[in-house]
Amino acid sequence: MKKTLFSAVLAATFGLVAFSNAAAASDGQITFTGEIIDGTCVVTGGTGTDGAAKNITVKLDKIQASALATAEQTAGDHPFSLVVSGGASGTCADGSKVSLHFDGTAATTLGASLVNSTTGRLKNLSGTGQATNVEVGVLDSAGAKVNMWTNAGSPIATVASGSATLNYVAQYVATGGAATPGLVNTAVMYSVQYN
Repeated sequence: MKKTLFSAVLAATFGLVAFSNAAAASDGQITFTGEIIDGTCVVTGGTGTDGAAKNITVKLDKIQASALATAEQTAGDHPFSLVVSGGASGTCADGSKVSLHFDGTAATTLGASLVNSTTGRLKNLSGTGQATNVEVGVLDSAGAKVNMWTNAGSPIATVASGSATLNYVAQYVATGGAATPGLVNTAVMYSVQYN
């Protein structure tokens, strides 16, 4: 009886293993390809910025709190540009398509990530002297939202004569009600993306 039971269990086990292998057969393959390049493009602040290379400051105009009296109200539109250049060699060669990839999870020199994953805008620092109920939104030059969390809407430019200009508009956006007076300080990390 024991041999028969053992034989039945063994047969069932091997049958199950054979069935499992047949069920796990592949339907196809996904191959990932890419290229690691020597990035030679440099980002420099253009119009509406401090003009620095790499770590750029965009100084928004002062506005009255009453301009941001209700949630989602915007004010203080500030056009600015970023110039991507690097000469006629490497990845910044004429014809290259470039854009900025914003890293919504990376910490900045101001601390932890300030990108709001829900709105795609930049949160203001909190603390003494800081304005509340306000974020900084970024638009492309046509006024379409650039989502700093997903990178949706991030402009793409083609390098010509060794450089390309990416045009943006920054604006204050009221969140959760009327903004209160105070300072606005926010930041986001970025990298150049070659399309």
